[in-house]
Amino acid sequence: MLCGHQEVSGWSSTLFTLYAVFGRHPIVNMLLQAVFVLFLSYVIYNLLYVRQFSASCGKYKQPGQWYFIKRVIVYLNCLVRTWTRPDDGGKPSADRPRLKSEFPIAQNEFPQLLQSHPSALDSVYMNGVDSHGNTLVAKISRRPGRTAEVWLMLRLADGRYFHFPRFPDTSVYNTDGKSYTAGGLQFTVLQPMLKWRICFNGLLRAGQRDKWNGEDEGKLVHVQFAFVWTAFTGSFSNNFDIDASTLSDAIARETWSLAYRDALAKFSRALQRYEVWGGYLGTITIAEEPERELLLRGVKDHTWGKLDWDLFDRYIINWAYLEDGTVYSIAAVSLPRMMSHFVYGYVTFPSGQRSVIKKTDLHLSCLGEFTDPPKKFCFNVLAGEVNCYITTHQKQEQILYSGNGWSVKIHEQLTDVTLNGVRGWGVTQYMYRHGGDCPVPQQRSLPLLHEPAAADIKTARLLVLPFRDPACASSQVVGGKGSQLALLSQMKENFIVPNGFCLTVASYKHHLQDNASLEAAIQHLQDVAYGKQEGDLQALSKAVMAQFSATKLSLSIEAAVLRELNALFDNEWQHKPFAVRSSAVGEDGAEASFAGQMETFLGVIGISEVCKAIVKCWSSSFAYQAVEYRRFKTDFNSSKHFSFLKIGTFSVYHNIVDISRNHGQVVAADMGVCIQEMVQADTAGVLFTRDPVSGNPGIMTINVSYGLGEVKRLMFWQRFSNVLYYISVVGLSAIL
Repeated sequence: MLCGHQEVSGWSSTLFTLYAVFGRHPIVNMLLQAVFVLFLSYVIYNLLYVRQFSASCGKYKQPGQWYFIKRVIVYLNCLVRTWTRPDDGGKPSADRPRLKSEFPIAQNEFPQLLQSHPSALDSVYMNGVDSHGNTLVAKISRRPGRTAEVWLMLRLADGRYFHFPRFPDTSVYNTDGKSYTAGGLQFTVLQPMLKWRICFNGLLRAGQRDKWNGEDEGKLVHVQFAFVWTAFTGSFSNNFDIDASTLSDAIARETWSLAYRDALAKFSRALQRYEVWGGYLGTITIAEEPERELLLRGVKDHTWGKLDWDLFDRYIINWAYLEDGTVYSIAAVSLPRMMSHFVYGYVTFPSGQRSVIKKTDLHLSCLGEFTDPPKKFCFNVLAGEVNCYITTHQKQEQILYSGNGWSVKIHEQLTDVTLNGVRGWGVTQYMYRHGGDCPVPQQRSLPLLHEPAAADIKTARLLVLPFRDPACASSQVVGGKGSQLALLSQMKENFIVPNGFCLTVASYKHHLQDNASLEAAIQHLQDVAYGKQEGDLQALSKAVMAQFSATKLSLSIEAAVLRELNALFDNEWQHKPFAVRSSAVGEDGAEASFAGQMETFLGVIGISEVCKAIVKCWSSSFAYQAVEYRRFKTDFNSSKHFSFLKIGTFSVYHNIVDISRNHGQVVAADMGVCIQEMVQADTAGVLFTRDPVSGNPGIMTINVSYGLGEVKRLMFWQRFSNVLYYISVVGLSAIL
């Protein structure tokens, strides 16, 4: 307290000293008196004459009493925030001074932790356009409970239009809850603030639909696309980069109170949002048509925190890319409890200079206040020191519903635009409150099966584990296949899993320790695979497999296998046929699948044959195709993996390599082995719920065979409603 008092006293004495020195000067004294008279006059005028004017359209507040003083206070506060806000490392400008490190930081690019609140979200919205009329709109909003909202719209240059099959509903359930993946759409960060990958492989509905129809799905078409988006602007943060003049105008119009101040502060902390513009380079395939390459330009918007739709009345956002390389994002939003009408945005010119919006006549009351959104409109903005006249013409509109129980109605318009006569293409988004009912039944995501946490595994050091043991559900203990069989075995009411057990990774390591020469051979193979030593990888793989197959199980492992066979099958095991199946750690995942690359032995009878099959399963981990699959790396230093991307006047190198084969697996992966009772079936097979070649979710493929005989093939066409339609059968007698 003493230090604070001394500081105030010091400032006071300094001010008195300055006044004593300069205040005696007649001109200075006259100016001070003039300022005081003007201030006093303003106060008297506000007290006697100024009243709060009626709100436009009954809700948009007009300047009222103390408007000027309130605006000055907010403006000065905004300037302080501007000079102390984080910095994106982009080009500085006169209206964008920066002193501190960047917002958003790299961590903000990745999926954010969802708060424990019904309004929590983590949303990435992306759109892209080109001069030919191709337009892509894609959005994934992660929500609590492993739910999401998905927007996906695709308009081609020939006028054909495709959209997400659930439209106008946007809800998707049973997501992984961790990544930007839902409904076949996936966003992946390749390099924070610079590169993202956008992929889709699934069914889209052809043609326009704005009303829900649970009975008729319409025409569904298989669509695949994969793009790499590369940024060509810096970020624009709604929390730091909005112009002080527009923000101060919006806040100064409102009635102030302590409750209003707290609500404003709470809202600003609850939601984070930023935009970055970039170019999309990739390919798209419609049904059986030839693959086509597209180059699009558009915005990436990342929003996270708590989005309470009850706070919003309306908004409009305009995004566009012009043929000269200019981009803009201009919005007007109505938040009745905080800012009844607030405009913000920016224009980034071909030089890379970004100018924030200082003034505009864009007003929500003129844009579909009592009607549907207009198909054409125009407005003026002052961007920095540049006056811009913008026209917007709708060419396609999609109606969407968002929020709990369809609380919000979205009009997503694909548009043609001009800015001071320069042509462009864009997206305009209108938000309205929706007071109608939601005809779509609300759902909940099904519970996921989870592997046990490492701390809960008490039996990981055992050599064998039955499927019913909780530790057997850990892929780090028994490998991928073993853990999945164990998880399914724990759901007896849903699945019938033939009884069995797993040799753990501990057994595999025990076997290697008993065979020191084998460990040395594997290390040599690994050194050659990663280029540390010269050698013939294929010949070495063959040699390691032969050496591994020549080894025998130790007595302790064989005894553990015998005990488990007796415990599960009594004496009947000696005459039962078993499947002995390899189960590697990390063998299956979103980016890799080792199916068919390691051995499975069927119809194995007797302890001697079972032990031999176990060793051969371990050995198959070093087959040439398995080693090559795990060790393959992409040479990113080679210029052939890059293309030159021209965006307006920007030129950037764009990495177009698909790194899906860079699996991050070690050559000497840990291995488990599954030993499972075989079912005496007349025919057996495998069902692929997506086409294994194209990934088409509309085609289910079944491979079937007579017992252990030759595989035949069945194909079915699956409608989106999960009704199966028969197409063709090969070897029909195998299943009749």
